[in-house]
Amino acid sequence: MRVCNLASGSKGNSTYIESDTTRILIDNGKPLSYIFDRLNELNVPPEKIDAILITHEHGDHIKGIEKFARTYNTKVYAHMSIREILLHQLKISHDQFVFFDSNFTIGDLEIQPFPLPHDSKYCIGYRIAEEDAVVSICTDLGQFNDSTYEMIKSSALVYLESNYDSEMLMSYPNYPPFLKRRINGTHGHLSNLACAKAIEKLVKTGTRLVVLSHISEHSNTINLAVSTIVNYLENKDIIPNRDIKLDVAYQDHRGTIYRITPTSKKKF
Repeated sequence: MRVCNLASGSKGNSTYIESDTTRILIDNGKPLSYIFDRLNELNVPPEKIDAILITHEHGDHIKGIEKFARTYNTKVYAHMSIREILLHQLKISHDQFVFFDSNFTIGDLEIQPFPLPHDSKYCIGYRIAEEDAVVSICTDLGQFNDSTYEMIKSSALVYLESNYDSEMLMSYPNYPPFLKRRINGTHGHLSNLACAKAIEKLVKTGTRLVVLSHISEHSNTINLAVSTIVNYLENKDIIPNRDIKLDVAYQDHRGTIYRITPTSKKKF
């Protein structure tokens, strides 16, 4: 698989994943021109996107879908629990929607959705596999619980939320108390420290690459997210670049392109 985050944050989210036969987007919360430019950087014609998979109905994950899907006649996949919301919010042909409530495949990609604790109608992450090569998308969650861990453990690559620093969140003057409680709650977002603890568990299952995602522009910084997680892991004798590689996803430009290869396609 070739995998690249196109945007990550409160201003819009989207991740591109391709195999030999299949091309998909996870979410599309950016304008058509932005996604067009990012796909062009990857030499991917937008009309070649087979499907857009939705994690949940918040605007920063779906507001770019309608125009993209109408322009390129793209299929849109979403969980049955948000069917009525999406039929109301996205003015595209009903024939373009595919609603699911269990595992499914698109081309040669096996896709396992799993629920995440977030304050939306229904929020999911995705475990996406091409044979034994696995990528997991796990953002917008208020806690990293056992069921989430079981779904994404052993993934070669995980996009994992590292949304906020607790001190920055609580001291940010433009957030009212109710919003701070929401973000910091069990159905809000994942803090840097909670992300670090999740990575500690994932390393023990063989995960060697984590991309810190959905980093807040008001209650976090990239440097703070990375340093907090690195310091925590080093105290647990987990050394970045030896035991785990950390990367970051950005709000306004694409991230690193990764290639995750199934064992059967590796050249020995």
